[in-house]
Amino acid sequence: MTTAPPSSALPAYGEFVSTIERAPDRVAARWPFVVLIVLGALLVAAPLMTGMFPRAIKGEAMIDAFHPYIASKSIQDYRDDLRVLDDARTNVLAIQANGGQPGNFQYVDKFVQDYPSIHANLSGMVDSIDANQDNYRKLSSTAPFGVLPWLLALPGVVLIAAGGFGLQAARNGKRGVVWHGAATLAGLALLAVPLTGGLFQAAPAAQPLVNDFRPILTHDEVRTVQGYFVTMVAADGELNSRYVSALKTARPEADRTGITALEARWQPMTARFAALVGVLNDNVGNFDAVVALNDSTEPLGITAFRGLGWGFVIPGFLALAVAAAGLRPALIGSRRGGSRGGTSK
Repeated sequence: MTTAPPSSALPAYGEFVSTIERAPDRVAARWPFVVLIVLGALLVAAPLMTGMFPRAIKGEAMIDAFHPYIASKSIQDYRDDLRVLDDARTNVLAIQANGGQPGNFQYVDKFVQDYPSIHANLSGMVDSIDANQDNYRKLSSTAPFGVLPWLLALPGVVLIAAGGFGLQAARNGKRGVVWHGAATLAGLALLAVPLTGGLFQAAPAAQPLVNDFRPILTHDEVRTVQGYFVTMVAADGELNSRYVSALKTARPEADRTGITALEARWQPMTARFAALVGVLNDNVGNFDAVVALNDSTEPLGITAFRGLGWGFVIPGFLALAVAAAGLRPALIGSRRGGSRGGTSK
C-alpha cells in the first residue's frame, strides 16, 4: 500500500491560480502606426509634388519686393505723377489750338498722340495695386511663405518616424506609447500653423490679387511700359531743350503752366516710374511661380492658397485621432492586465 505524499510537496493554491488566470498585457494595435506612416508620407510628398519649396520662396520674394509700392503714399504719388502728365499734354494741346505749335517736334507729337494709351495702361496698373492693398497686407502678415512647405514636411517626417518605430515596438510586444505621443505633438504642430500663421485670414485674399496682377506681371506688359517710358523721356527732353525755348521766342505770352509743372516734377517722377518698371520686370518669374503653385491643386477642385489652411488642419486632426485610437487599446489592456494579475508574485 502506497503512502500519499505530504501536503507540503504540492503547489500552493495561490501559485496555481496566479499561473493559470494571469492575462498577458495587451499591446498597441498596429494599424494606427501604418496610417501614421501613410499620412506622413503624404505630407512630405505634397510640397514636393506641387513644387512648393521653390515656388513658395519666390512668392515670399515677390511680396517683399512689392512692399514699398503697395503703401498708400506711393500709390498717391503715382496718381499725382499721372495728373501732372495729363496737365502737360493738355497744355501742349491748348498751345496747338491757340495759334499752332512753334515748330516741328516729333517726340512731343508722339507723346501727345500716344498718351491716352499710356494713361489708360498706367492708371489701370495703379488702380490694380491700389485695389489690392488690403489683400497684400493679409498675405504679407502670414507666416513667411518660404517656411510653409517645411511646416508641412517636417511634421510628416515625424509621423513617418513615429509610425515606423511604433510599428516595430508593436511587433516586439510593446505598446508604443512614446510614438503615439510623438504623433500627437506632430498633429498639434500642424493645427498650430494656420491658427498662428493667419492662413485662413489670408486665403480669400490670394485669388483676387493673382487675378488682378495677372495682366500686369507679364514680359509683354513690362516691355510695353518700358516703351511708354522711352516715349515720355524723349518728349520731356524735347520739351526742355527746344520746345519751351521756341515757344518763348514765337509766343512769349503763351501759357506754359502744365509744361513747367512737368519739368519741376520730372526727376522724382522718372525715379518712381523706373523703380516700378524694375520691380515689375524682376518679379515676372516670381509671379509665374506663384500662379503655378496656386493652380497646382486645381485637379482637387480647389486652388492651393484657398486650401492651404485646410492642408494643415485636416492632417493635424487625423494625426491626433489616429494617435488617440491607437493609444486607447494599450491603456485599456494595461488596466485589464493589472486587475487579473493582482494575486501574482
